Amino acid sequence: MLRGKRIAPLVLIVAMMAMTCQSFVPNGRVIISPRIESRVKETTIFPSKSMKESNMIRYVSDAATTEVEVPEPEKKTLLEKVKSMMPPANERKKLIPLALMFFCILFNYTILRDTKDVLMVTAPKSGAEVIPFIKTYVNLPTAIGFTALYAKLCDKLEQKNVFYACTVPFLIFFAAFAWMIYPNVGVLHPHGFVDKIAAMLPIGFSAPLSIVRNWSYAMFYVMAEMWGSVVASLLF
Repeated sequence: MLRGKRIAPLVLIVAMMAMTCQSFVPNGRVIISPRIESRVKETTIFPSKSMKESNMIRYVSDAATTEVEVPEPEKKTLLEKVKSMMPPANERKKLIPLALMFFCILFNYTILRDTKDVLMVTAPKSGAEVIPFIKTYVNLPTAIGFTALYAKLCDKLEQKNVFYACTVPFLIFFAAFAWMIYPNVGVLHPHGFVDKIAAMLPIGFSAPLSIVRNWSYAMFYVMAEMWGSVVASLLF
C-alpha cells in the first residue's frame, strides 16, 4: 500500500513531463523510440515476405474464381466468305481488265499456234519439211530485227506506248490476212513464177521455193510465232 502511494506521484510526474514534451512537437507528431520508429518505417516501405505471399495467394484465388468469358467466333455465310476473299474495289478496277486482256492474248495464241502449222503443211506443193526452213531462215532473222526495234522503242516511248506500238501491227496483219489475203491466195501466190524457177534449180531447193510460193502462209507462221514470244511473254 505504501509502495503504491509512492509510485502514483511518480507516474503522475512522468505523464506530465510527457505531455509537456508533446506540446513542443510540431504537427502533433507523437514521440516514440528511434528503434520503434525504424521498425515502423521498415514495415511500411519493405513489407515482409509473409505479407507478399498472402497478397499473392489472394490474387491467385481471385483470378481462379473469376470466369474469363471467351468470345465465340462469328459464323460467316458462304457469300460473306467469298466477299472477304475478293480484292478491294480500287484493285478490281485494274485486275479485271488485265485478266480479260491476258485471256484474250492466250486465246489468240492458242488459235494461232494450231493454225500456222496446218496452213503451211497443207499448202500446195509444200509439206512438213518446210517448217525447219521457216524457223531458221525466216523466223530467226525476224526475231533478231524485232529485238533491235524493241530496244529503240523502249528508249523513245513509254511502256504503255511500247505495248501499243508492238501489238497494233500484229492485229492489223491478222485482220488483213483474214479479210483480204486468205480469200485471194490464188491470185497473190506466184505459183507459175516459182514453177519456172524450180525447173532450173535442183530438187533440194523445193522447201525454200515452197516458202516463196506460199509467202502469205509463211508470214502468218512467223507472226503467229512472234505473237507467243512478244505479246504473251515480253509485253504483258
